[in-house]
Amino acid sequence: MYFEEIRQWQGTAEGLTKELKQQVKLLGLSVEPPALRTVRMWRAKQLLSQPKGQEFRFRQILEGLAVLLLQKRGWTLAAIAEVLPSFPDGTLEMQIIAEANCQDPSWSPVQTTSLPLSTGHAKDLDLAEDAVVLLAQGILRQYTRVLNREIVRQDDSMPPELYRAMCKLGRLYIEEGLTDRAACVHLVLDRARHPLDSEPWALKIFQQSDFRFRGMTLIDAELRVPTSDCVEIANLRGSFGEDNVIETRLHQRLRESTERLKGRRQHKAYTAVRSLLGSRSLIGERELLDYLVDHDLTPLQGMIIDTFFDRVPEIWLMEGRAHRCAHCGTLMRPHPQKKLFPQGRCPIRLCPGHESSQAKVSEAVDPNQDLLLIAKPQILTYWTGPAIDELAIFEAAKENGLDAELYPESDRCDVAITDYNIGIDAKSYTSPVSLALRLNRSIGGLIYYHRRIIAISDALIQDNPDYLPTLKSTLDKKNDQATLEIMPVSKVIQLLQEISYAK
Repeated sequence: MYFEEIRQWQGTAEGLTKELKQQVKLLGLSVEPPALRTVRMWRAKQLLSQPKGQEFRFRQILEGLAVLLLQKRGWTLAAIAEVLPSFPDGTLEMQIIAEANCQDPSWSPVQTTSLPLSTGHAKDLDLAEDAVVLLAQGILRQYTRVLNREIVRQDDSMPPELYRAMCKLGRLYIEEGLTDRAACVHLVLDRARHPLDSEPWALKIFQQSDFRFRGMTLIDAELRVPTSDCVEIANLRGSFGEDNVIETRLHQRLRESTERLKGRRQHKAYTAVRSLLGSRSLIGERELLDYLVDHDLTPLQGMIIDTFFDRVPEIWLMEGRAHRCAHCGTLMRPHPQKKLFPQGRCPIRLCPGHESSQAKVSEAVDPNQDLLLIAKPQILTYWTGPAIDELAIFEAAKENGLDAELYPESDRCDVAITDYNIGIDAKSYTSPVSLALRLNRSIGGLIYYHRRIIAISDALIQDNPDYLPTLKSTLDKKNDQATLEIMPVSKVIQLLQEISYAK
């Protein structure tokens, strides 16, 4: 039986180095055993979860072998540090043994077996991760209730995931000698609009380099809806269904409605609605009705208005006018820092108008001329924001004379070039690891295309220069994921120009 003789092993860095060399030989792994200096470097980078002041144990043998195997696959140490803590000992053993038997394990935490929630003896890191996973799940549960017009109350009606998350967060604060900042659900939800390693949370455990959720935000700061990172974290343990994810529910409602139109009319209707929400999220009622007539969408009129739009509230007007963002066309909101945003701020994180240096107004719309409607916050988050890149790619393809289709076959991908020749999906995940885990589960409709391209927002790459290397290193190197081409949106647009010139 594998590992039976070393389960009670304890030792120093020198001993761990020798044991790793021995296990590599016994298992027949095609990796180079680490030197003592490498093991110490792993410890310094917190890749090895050695308890402070204690000797290395069996867990660190498993972690060391896993690091070697993942590095062989091309993973960076940063990516390994984010993912490795999610594996319990038993799952690590199975992954390593599968490697030894040439069975090609996926190394995706999404497929691991969930552990019971931490008790009083759990390590701080495990406790912190449990707290954040539960918090993400609780946020999604609570958001579903808010959409059903239920009030957020701190009583027995609160989602149990949210309650347990608050308990664990409270314990983390107390163990760090701080005042409990997790006692009020309203303050916790407000704090979730900030990155986990930022000052509003003030938890040292969230700031550690081996805490894999470091830097992630669970609730969009402007639009107050769960972020893509929140959805991915909530589903990491495989115990939380995606039926409650807002984006999935919206897609389901739209698909169910357009499917009633049948055939090609169904797919054209889907594309027309998504294009509408991507480019005209701020629209007058008469203009909307004209659009529905022009695109043969009048049978869906009630569903579109009720599901996707709200009336523009007066509080969002500036001097009685609605300011349209010059970049994405949505409604700019009044901002407390009027010197930085004198004409308002675009609420969409991916839009240049979100930054003070680029916030500009294309027009000030008079609400008395036409009843103004604005896409609901979840639409702005999940569809309007990502559509900035999707539409830019589509327009570039059309301008270069390419046969391009937007959201083909009711969203098999974002943009298709020449039928099934090229499929392009634009992604805007803040965390490259979250995106990699999602793609490791499935590449979606791109599977139908000969050439498969993932386009990453240039703004995300500018904010995080390691975005692409981290994403590529965390993706599976075999199966469908190995066929993906990962590049910035600007590079995709350049590629389309080159394809046009080559015609």
